[in-house]
Amino acid sequence: MSIYDKLGAKTAGIKARTVERVADKSPRTAPAMFLDAAQRMDAAEQKVEELEAKLRTAEAQITSLELPLDQLHEVPGRRRQLSDDEFAELRKNLKQNELVTPIVVRRLAEGEYEIISGNNRVAVYRELERATIPAVVRDTEAEQADLHAFYANLLQPNLPDYEKYLGFCMIQRQRPGLSHEQIADMAGVSRSQITKLMAFAGLPEAAHDRLRVHVHALGANAAQELAQLARQGREEQVIEAIVKLIAGEVDQIRAVKFASPPMERPRSSKPDPTTIKVGKAVYCAMRRADKVLRLEFKSAEEAQVIESAIAEVLWSRAEHLKSGKS
Repeated sequence: MSIYDKLGAKTAGIKARTVERVADKSPRTAPAMFLDAAQRMDAAEQKVEELEAKLRTAEAQITSLELPLDQLHEVPGRRRQLSDDEFAELRKNLKQNELVTPIVVRRLAEGEYEIISGNNRVAVYRELERATIPAVVRDTEAEQADLHAFYANLLQPNLPDYEKYLGFCMIQRQRPGLSHEQIADMAGVSRSQITKLMAFAGLPEAAHDRLRVHVHALGANAAQELAQLARQGREEQVIEAIVKLIAGEVDQIRAVKFASPPMERPRSSKPDPTTIKVGKAVYCAMRRADKVLRLEFKSAEEAQVIESAIAEVLWSRAEHLKSGKS
């Protein structure tokens, strides 16, 4: 409920002041009419001042609310996972500075609150042994609180793709009739981004078991490629690739390459050479590839001798072909 809603509820029973006048005694002269208008303006200004005072009181009650930490309860899965470095940086900041952005909570039983947004800030305050934390209380249902928590995290630039995926899965469970386009419109992101994030769904369940703990390990682009490989029957290789990725043995590009089928090497077009020996010593290696015949001798002198002999054979063969003989 907004400040203005609360103010409206508090002032619902207040009636506007009216100046009762007897119809036959209404001012008829200019001075009397001026006096009557002045009285009405005074009454209106006083009413505005009363409303402004109530608004300031309501704002003060909301913005300066300090809640005891032992009255705050965390909902599993709602906290944004920070790396060790990110959490340490937040702790250092809050140890030295005031909390600028209050956490957001919803009221449970009397004196108890459920954290909607700000679980990491509460965790830091507990480590610092603070007693209270600035908070804004919102009157909202549990389902809507989950949405508020997800959208608050979605605005963070370093939110991992896998956590975004889990958030959109939550929306699909709550509202199964929504299309990707409708979900994208609700979240203020492109449909292509939703489609890319939902590619995580194609990974094996064993991969999800690991990614829920290591949400920063895999991005949406690599997830799309690994999901495609899993659909091609390489689930075990995909799981092993993600294990290696989490362990830091490979990066995302190499993880995809690891899970991919090995490329078949093209067969060599070179046939095995024909080896001519004199005793045990190689005299000549002969290899033919299509229209090319290659001879390799152990000495240049022998190659020169054979070159002349081959030339005679070739001239003789050419004469036969010229005369039409085979």
